[in-house]
Amino acid sequence: METKSTISLFLFSIFLFTASSLITLSHSAELCHPNDKNALLQIKAHLGPNTTFFSSWLPNTDCCHWINVRCNNQTNRLNYLAIGQQNDLIGQIPPIVGQLTTLEILYFNDMPGLTGPIPSSISNLINLKELYFFRTNLSGSIPEFLGRLNKLDILDLSENRFTGPIPASLSQIPNLQQLNLFKNRLSGSIPDTFGNFTKLALQVYDNNLSGPIPKSLSRGGKNLILIYLKNNAFSFDFSKVVFSSGLRGIDISHNRIYGSLPKQLSQLPLEVFNASYNQLCGPIPTGNWLNRFKADSFGNNKCLCDGPLPTCK
Repeated sequence: METKSTISLFLFSIFLFTASSLITLSHSAELCHPNDKNALLQIKAHLGPNTTFFSSWLPNTDCCHWINVRCNNQTNRLNYLAIGQQNDLIGQIPPIVGQLTTLEILYFNDMPGLTGPIPSSISNLINLKELYFFRTNLSGSIPEFLGRLNKLDILDLSENRFTGPIPASLSQIPNLQQLNLFKNRLSGSIPDTFGNFTKLALQVYDNNLSGPIPKSLSRGGKNLILIYLKNNAFSFDFSKVVFSSGLRGIDISHNRIYGSLPKQLSQLPLEVFNASYNQLCGPIPTGNWLNRFKADSFGNNKCLCDGPLPTCK
């Protein structure tokens, strides 16, 4: 009997050791950092724990393998997060997102149920290269603290309900190449400090912006490559504007811009141009790009003429 008991105890010990080892191996095989995982689960609880979007976000699985989540292959820290494209995600941006400090790309998009302001904790995401908050119902002002995200290449805050001015602090982002603020309710003028950018595609159409195009935007040669200002309240003398030599597209349609078309436009490598529905006058400059643009790019002005429009009298 003692022999059988000894054997049974020995086998039971092996079982416990094996089970313990399997549990240890299971935990050690998980790549996701526990802080990242905890933050993600709180985001899920905040926006809709029962929605299909978060169906793969299960606490007993590795968050590096969850849908819309990616981790760095070397550090296993979270570097990509995309949330959106569903109507049943409801609430505000959870402040705990600011704890995901290794993020390089962050999306909150196509979420009509996302409301409220941009939380201040977003300023902690100093490794972000791309930030997308678009097609939601975010509101309030565009915060000055976004200027602290100095690694950003792309900032997209388009198609929301933001009000107030464009913060001048955005010009502190040294390598910003794309700034999308269109289809909001922004007012005021374009900050003069935007001339500090070395290469920028600026889209601010469909707002309530006014004032002139800052002279500083022509500084530096090729610092402005796209400028889309349509459907605002801009009012300035277009003939006095000097453009950067690398400008490829400009749309100033549906404003109150007056004066004439600068001759410099004929020398630019323009691929997009629209100056319709303003108060412009005078002859349309001739140039290599002229044949690309038809009458609807110049129409409904005070007295523009020549080119695709009737001959000047």
